[in-house]
Amino acid sequence: MKRALVLSGGGSKGAFEVGAVDYLVHQRRMDFQVFLGTSVGALNVALLGQARNRGELLVQTEKLKKIWLEITGNYCIYDGRILTALRLLCNGALFHPNGLKRLIEKHVDLDRLCDPASVVKVGTVALETGELFYADSRQTGLRADFRQYILASASIPLFFPAVPIAGKHWYDGGLRDITPLGAVFDEDPDEIVVIVTFPLNSRLEPVLPEAKPGGAISALLRSLSILTSEIAANDLQLAEAINKRHLYFPGRRRVPIRLISPLEQLPGESALDFNPSSIRENMKRGYEAAKNPKLLYY
Repeated sequence: MKRALVLSGGGSKGAFEVGAVDYLVHQRRMDFQVFLGTSVGALNVALLGQARNRGELLVQTEKLKKIWLEITGNYCIYDGRILTALRLLCNGALFHPNGLKRLIEKHVDLDRLCDPASVVKVGTVALETGELFYADSRQTGLRADFRQYILASASIPLFFPAVPIAGKHWYDGGLRDITPLGAVFDEDPDEIVVIVTFPLNSRLEPVLPEAKPGGAISALLRSLSILTSEIAANDLQLAEAINKRHLYFPGRRRVPIRLISPLEQLPGESALDFNPSSIRENMKRGYEAAKNPKLLYY
């Protein structure tokens, strides 16, 4: 069976994805051949997608868990708030993801990532043109820059700087496609497992918590949460429509989609809050949520 794993964005709440994958790989004994991710999902699939067989997937899953459990604060991922206003004026971003960059450089082995035994695709968006681009591990011309594309996929505008690659500047793929279902259908899988980091109702609409008015940063984070969750929900609704009415979509067939999402809002002040206790709790919730996925197959 050709099975695809699709991981959405969500910043620090990507720990939920790790917990869910832990359950699927160890308890359900699932294997994956296609890995797609956006934003924090890009980081997670880049680690998991280095597996060339089920035995290696078990190892990579444990490695990914260890990386997340070793995060002890925001500084492990990005710089603090010192001189943030000046940094925004000079570099166009509040923070710099130095810690994230080190993690990618240390743990992403390009030889394994680009091995033909599996497919890894990460989404990113060009500042200059607005184009959505999926860096594909099968494209040999992208190999040298693949770590940069992973970093770019997690670079939230204003919070992190755009990543220059091949004459363009690239940002978080979640601006266009937070849950890359369109790209996964192109791989013609037999089954798709989708993990998102926010709760959904029975109509696959995002359930957002009430928010109180705050400062500019809080407002921006809230706006990004609304935007990205809505994009993801639209993708899921389209995938459901394709499965229900596949005969009306030339070249499409019905594919079972197992959707894993939180039952309620995940702990953590925001997507940029890498609190170790929240990370551990979100991993536990992902593990439990994976036991009862929604099946989008009609």
